[in-house]
Amino acid sequence: MLRRTERLFILTRNFYNIYRCLSTETISETKKKVKSLKKKKSIEEKKIYKYFDKKIVQEYPEELFVKKKNNKKVDDNFYIANEKAARIIFNELVKDLPKNKLLIEINPGIGLLTQLLIDETKNDLFLFEQKEDLFHKTAEIIQKYQNRKISLRQCDFTTLWKMGFLDKQDNGNRVEEVFNKIQPKKFEDETVARLFACIWSLSFMKDLITSVVFQNGFSSIGRIEMFLCLPPPVFLTVACSPSIGYFLYRSSAVLFQLLFEYEFITKIERKGFLPWKVKPKESKRLGKFLMTDFDYMYFIRVVPRRDLFKYVQLQDLPALWFFVRQHLTSRTKTVIPTIERWIPGSGPRLIVNSKPSIKPEILFPNNTMSSLPSYVAPCTSLSNNDFPENIHIFTQFGMLTPTQILSIFSEFKNWPEYDSCAFNNGLEKTLIKMHTKEEEEDISDDEVEENTLVETMERPKNVSEILSSLTKK
Repeated sequence: MLRRTERLFILTRNFYNIYRCLSTETISETKKKVKSLKKKKSIEEKKIYKYFDKKIVQEYPEELFVKKKNNKKVDDNFYIANEKAARIIFNELVKDLPKNKLLIEINPGIGLLTQLLIDETKNDLFLFEQKEDLFHKTAEIIQKYQNRKISLRQCDFTTLWKMGFLDKQDNGNRVEEVFNKIQPKKFEDETVARLFACIWSLSFMKDLITSVVFQNGFSSIGRIEMFLCLPPPVFLTVACSPSIGYFLYRSSAVLFQLLFEYEFITKIERKGFLPWKVKPKESKRLGKFLMTDFDYMYFIRVVPRRDLFKYVQLQDLPALWFFVRQHLTSRTKTVIPTIERWIPGSGPRLIVNSKPSIKPEILFPNNTMSSLPSYVAPCTSLSNNDFPENIHIFTQFGMLTPTQILSIFSEFKNWPEYDSCAFNNGLEKTLIKMHTKEEEEDISDDEVEENTLVETMERPKNVSEILSSLTKK
């Protein structure tokens, strides 16, 4: 029989062996995981580094060579990192370029496009760079050209809407400082400048819409002709036709197509831009949509419509904006029952409308349905007499084209009951909310505001002041 001390020794040794085995396995597994993660990361980075020239790798920050996920925390800006892509963009920028037209480049990076603009044009050039290290690199480039009028400013040009909000809160002049060297023009005049930017997120496009509606931000100096590189899902979201379905054909698409002329130019390989993005996971609802032309960026031209005020008066733009947002929050919202909630008994006026219908015309012959990416609607002229045929009680807003929705709004706006109907109360409430909330995203297109359809409220005495504070002084 074993002595007590021997039994304790054996028991202790067994416990130690068990602990050692367990701890060894844990440490080994952890080391393997860390090693595999490091290996996986290095492989991804090697693919990116291998694709680009040494100059690109040396000049751009290391953070841009890591694949980014598609989420809100990721920077909205892209950078040109390929000379071929820069040349394609340059060739379009300088087509029919007037000698006195100001050129604006957002986030020039290491100056691939900037150098072409300096060498092959004589136009004044304004540069806006967000990242501090790239700002200094751009400054080194333009120092060599003291005889040219080139302006460089460090700011995030894509956040003009937030700057405008802060200006309203503290009576600042942030937006004015951004454009302080640019001579403003009236909205109906020629464009102020040509601008190029690589944009990743949809929020930039929504800011463009808001700036035209309230005549602030991007529109505070007049109309800017924009050449943009966008991921396909962003362009499809704002330029889609009703045939794509109600999930994507929402208020942003209708408003964008009413307020802007847009032209699809070409596709450019996504690999020519930094940072690279991780392919989205497959999903039943959005997987196919997010994967559309994933290996490319869409190069487009966008400019606010010069004749916009012929169809919608400046003071009626907020009402149109609210009208579209309200009626496309639900994918199955019917036209006549919804309008009758604003003005009871008005449905028959739309059904028996005898006004002649004027169909819009395609503006760019090279942008036909057959030549455009799938689901993209060709850009057309405006018409506020494009009435839907055979409208009935089951006709839904999601079935109508933007000009058909504009035509219904124009009719609705001219009815004698309009000024006293509940629609204006809902509009005023939304304007107050915009004036008090910190970000426009708080009242995004996806927010369902069904209560404003039926809710009545006393008309505030300072509504005109609220509206004027949202528009250009």
